[in-house]
Amino acid sequence: MKTWSVMLVDHDRLFSAALSTLIGSGPFRVLAHATSADDAMAAIETGAEPDLIVLALQDGQAEDIAGVRRLRGVTGARIVVLADSIGDHSLSLSLKAGADAYLNKSMSSESLLRALQLVMLGEVVYPTHVASLLIAAVNERPVPARAPVATAVPANELSKREVQILRCLLAGQSNKAIARNLHITESTVKMHFKNVMRKINAQNRTQAAVWAIQNGLSPLANA
Repeated sequence: MKTWSVMLVDHDRLFSAALSTLIGSGPFRVLAHATSADDAMAAIETGAEPDLIVLALQDGQAEDIAGVRRLRGVTGARIVVLADSIGDHSLSLSLKAGADAYLNKSMSSESLLRALQLVMLGEVVYPTHVASLLIAAVNERPVPARAPVATAVPANELSKREVQILRCLLAGQSNKAIARNLHITESTVKMHFKNVMRKINAQNRTQAAVWAIQNGLSPLANA
């Protein structure tokens, strides 16, 4: 089974310990803890190479969101923000700062693990009601370290099926879910993704999702 190394960033050591135990039950291994984004940056600069950074956001703490932006500037790791509540303002700011996911601390353990796995597969995970916020935020979203930006390609160069695939991606669906939704095989989904990535010059699913939003596509819940 594929495993990913995780760095937890939270000043609350008790919550961090509980989260570490929970995450450790899935395909993740918590290798580092930090009490702040600055501590996390220091660890990265001295050699830590996490695949995933989970940052617990404290309500009203703008410094935490600024920390996301600083982390994005020094690492290509996926960054997940865990918030006490889903606030549109902090969610928008987190996405602008470069977070790959914005999740609620109150979600079930199963949902959290699934969301983290989706993030590691290249998905951008956020509440379904915030597509408009992401559209507004995407032009200000910093590029992850060493990750090139997808170039603009006219949306009409994509086939109808390729557009459907991108819309399913915006809905947060996995390849398996997309295949089931569109009544095609998972291998066909992968083939379409490969063609889409080539056409829009995207390096991963996150860049593909950003391109789709910039070109006016909306999430597709059902085929």
